[in-house]
Amino acid sequence: MAAVARMQPEDTTYWLVREAFGWSVVLQILWRFPAAPERADLEAFAERLRHSVLNRRLVRARTPFARHRWEHADFAPELLVDEGTIPVDDIESWSGTELHSSPLDPEHGPAWRLRGTPITDGGFVLSLTALHLIADGRTMVTAATAALTGTPSDPLARPPIHDPSSRVAADGLGPRAARRAVRRLSDSAPGILATRGATRRLGDIALDAADGVGQVATAGLGIGRAAMAFTRHRGSRAPVDERPAKPQAHVRSPLARNSWATVSVEVAHWESVARQHGGTTNTLFIAVLAGALRASGYGTALKIGIPVSRRAEDDDAGGNATAGVSVQLIDELIPGGDLGPLRRQCKEAFTRLSAGERAPHVHLLPLVALLPTVLVVRAATAGSGMPDVVASNLGDFGDELRCLGGVSATAVAFRGIAQGVDPAEPYRFGDGVQSWAIRTGDTWTFSVAAFDEQHFPHPDDLRKLLAAELDGWGVEHRMW
Repeated sequence: MAAVARMQPEDTTYWLVREAFGWSVVLQILWRFPAAPERADLEAFAERLRHSVLNRRLVRARTPFARHRWEHADFAPELLVDEGTIPVDDIESWSGTELHSSPLDPEHGPAWRLRGTPITDGGFVLSLTALHLIADGRTMVTAATAALTGTPSDPLARPPIHDPSSRVAADGLGPRAARRAVRRLSDSAPGILATRGATRRLGDIALDAADGVGQVATAGLGIGRAAMAFTRHRGSRAPVDERPAKPQAHVRSPLARNSWATVSVEVAHWESVARQHGGTTNTLFIAVLAGALRASGYGTALKIGIPVSRRAEDDDAGGNATAGVSVQLIDELIPGGDLGPLRRQCKEAFTRLSAGERAPHVHLLPLVALLPTVLVVRAATAGSGMPDVVASNLGDFGDELRCLGGVSATAVAFRGIAQGVDPAEPYRFGDGVQSWAIRTGDTWTFSVAAFDEQHFPHPDDLRKLLAAELDGWGVEHRMW
């Protein structure tokens, strides 16, 4: 029997916002090609994604307290290629609409979508969207890379022995032939299959019941760990939130609308600028984001959130495996200044994470899954611990991520958003600015979202402030 992949604590946030608010947190990879790839190459890419970790669905547990489980989906979306063309200046509008409106569903599917459109200058833009609940950023990019190179793999796609259709498929027949064989088997021996189906359902219930008991025990252990972490946290050098109180996010963002900017820079140039100022790729990234936010009048004291991958090399079944560290940025950091202090702060935060020091609430995630959603929402929205800046570096990927058939993308971008945020409700996804960076070959690209409408009232405000900050650091860049 194939291993059962259950929802993990890192998935909880994305499931909770879906259940509580009706949001779908969606991630997007964008490729900008100088020419349109061949239709056959696009179709091959889509077909390989069918076999990737993105092509999954969530099956709800049948007993209380048990975690929902993942299965490889037996369906997938069709490739979409727009018939008309869009102007170069409409790339952001087109890709933003796709990000906000892709109809993705973790239970009934599909959980991802591939869509492209030609550009009037002869180029082509390709968008891959996927639910964050299914995969975090690095998992999604890795799956796309594997599909582009022809080697996609989802461990959940291995056929379980007790499933007759999977057994037939495993014997060498294709999916359609397998389904025909199962129908013939059903016609000739309905009683056998009914018995097998009932046995499987009972087996699933037993597994769910055992998992539920285990989750109750895990939640109890988590409470103890949270108490110990709280004690350590009080006596540690972990940063204290020194930000002054500000109006709630829904007051500063009444329309629940964000603006975008995407920047590409040559990797060697970016690294050179960072070294000149005593920093690293990541600290220059943080400094640019924080500087643009401060220049908007947002405030000086900022909380910086830095996601960190916690995925083990042999962990290829889970969707999300991301932790995070926080850095308090209090001192002024002028463009072209010294990045050394920020670099030391980041190093200390990463050291604490490597030593196993986590915020107390992290240990309570198993408990969160057992509590009524209304209680969790009330607790989660009572504070103001959301970072002002989120700087997510997905890492380095080779040129294979840029190549589709015989066409190589000039740049690849990554970003994310929550669909379904209701302006009439007091809840918002994101505050200040969030950014996602990715290196492909010799190009470093990062997309930035500004969520605070009070300080970014016009669509071009973010682009202007970001460009001015980059100029201040002496960074030669290209805006999308």
